[in-house]
Amino acid sequence: MSGLPLSLLLLGWAMVLSVVALAWVFWRDSEAGLALTSHRAEQLPRVMVNRYFVIFMFMGGALASRDPLWIAYAFAVNSVAPLWDALIYRKAGRSFHKHLVSAGSSAVMACWAVYVSQANEVVS
Repeated sequence: MSGLPLSLLLLGWAMVLSVVALAWVFWRDSEAGLALTSHRAEQLPRVMVNRYFVIFMFMGGALASRDPLWIAYAFAVNSVAPLWDALIYRKAGRSFHKHLVSAGSSAVMACWAVYVSQANEVVS
């Protein structure tokens, strides 16, 4: 990381922190979050098309890298959203099992990628 320019790191962290700030606003008051981001609840199904495509690009990019640790990271990160959704739906008394399966599948993939990484280090 020492080879990265400070400007790239500062801009990147500013963007990361802005996402955290938005998450906090949504956590505290979802209506305020919707207003702040100009999102509309009735557009959620169309918004989800983009979200799933972004997840595809993230996971597909990790697989294309052929780096087991990058794959583990991508799939571990992508296990969080469906797990969160499962908790939300369970608390609301709704069906949550599909979300739980999705979260678990991604977590298993992440663990398998870590195992493959460690096995490759032992063999090398």
